[in-house]
Amino acid sequence: MGSHARGVTHYGPVSEIAGPVDRVVIVGAGIAGLAAASRLTAAGIDYVVLEARDRIGGRLHTIDLAGTPVDLGGSWIHHPIGNPMSALCDELGVARDAGDPTPTLTSYDRAVGRRLDHAETERYSRQESDAFWDAVDAIGHRLGPNATGLDAIESFVAERELTGDVARRVRQTLRAEVEADAGDRADNVALRWMAYGDEFDGSGLGDLPRGGYRSVVEALATGLDVECNTEVVSVRVEDDGIRVTCVDASVRTGSHVVVTVPLGVLKRDRPRFEPPLPAPVQRAIDALGFGCYEKIALRFDSPFWRDDGVSHLIVFPPEHDQPAMWVFDLDAFGAGPVLCAHLFHTLTPYALDRPARQAVEWLMGVLADVFSHQVPDPFATAVTSWGTDPFTGGAYSHFPPGADPAMMGLLGEPVRGRLLLAGEHTQSARYGYADGAYVSGLRAATLLTTPTLGL
Repeated sequence: MGSHARGVTHYGPVSEIAGPVDRVVIVGAGIAGLAAASRLTAAGIDYVVLEARDRIGGRLHTIDLAGTPVDLGGSWIHHPIGNPMSALCDELGVARDAGDPTPTLTSYDRAVGRRLDHAETERYSRQESDAFWDAVDAIGHRLGPNATGLDAIESFVAERELTGDVARRVRQTLRAEVEADAGDRADNVALRWMAYGDEFDGSGLGDLPRGGYRSVVEALATGLDVECNTEVVSVRVEDDGIRVTCVDASVRTGSHVVVTVPLGVLKRDRPRFEPPLPAPVQRAIDALGFGCYEKIALRFDSPFWRDDGVSHLIVFPPEHDQPAMWVFDLDAFGAGPVLCAHLFHTLTPYALDRPARQAVEWLMGVLADVFSHQVPDPFATAVTSWGTDPFTGGAYSHFPPGADPAMMGLLGEPVRGRLLLAGEHTQSARYGYADGAYVSGLRAATLLTTPTLGL
């Protein structure tokens, strides 16, 4: 996917940095907050990182599932060649493993009860997919500025005169790709910005940090001043500094503040800003999208699926209006005998709207269909709930109808000289990616370490 640059409204900066920069309070210890803290440390500027959770990393969260590292949030270094996340791993000494599942990908169609081998699966995962993304710009020009991702899918299927089960699988494949890219329904994604953003080289499902993203997070956080279990409820910007109040009524003061909470948290008016954010900034927060993406991970005694000739898998659902589900074989990546199902936005109720035990039972039922026999019971499981997590509120940002990339650029500008926002939603070049969040944290810290001083 390439990038678009047409029709962007430029809102302009809110303010420059007010100096001097004496002490910085960083809200959130995700990759953006840690990146900012790392750069401030190198510059010799006093700071503290306040994290609401009892852990660091934010949406980069690796658990140990009975001996197997499983990333419940971000997993890949997408397009790893030239990616700043790859450079960071090199700097930190974090090894990576190839994470491209496509060479061994097969699929199963639950609507007709049939296994599709690798060659047939490639028609959907590569040939039709590549043709769709190659045609996105042309489809967008034809359908106009108000078209959605779903409009593009329907137009593509009609133009290729696809029918029957082939048309359904193509629709489900493309719904999955659009929903995975945006973290939201295809009909809530603006087509004109759907392929917006920069790309580096290498596979979209590129490298996996060895041991999970915790290897990166923990190495980056070494020596940083982070206070966990410290939830921030309000941020006040005053003429001569900032005041940050925590849920326990404690107060931290400083000259500047960097707020790195996810867009989904900002949409819930957390933390409270005093005075309120400027109207254009608040409008951008309200307009930008923030959907859901959940995972169900099952740890087994052994990779039994290999006996059935299966590794990585696409499952086409019986419901025609649902996206395909991807199930990744973590053992093939060298991690351990775990199957991890990725539920894109439309499928997330299977994880969010029921107890974790029932979510696991649902996935086990799907796998029983795939293998045509009862599968062994997993002895460890994990089900995510990012969509209902109060410190996340969903997956990552995108452009629904009515939003545009300039809104993300606006969120990256200083507010009243002393407040900066950071996170993947505050830059449009790599929104939705961990490397975009990382670079946004560096950007915020760089503004503070080499500021163009205002008042």
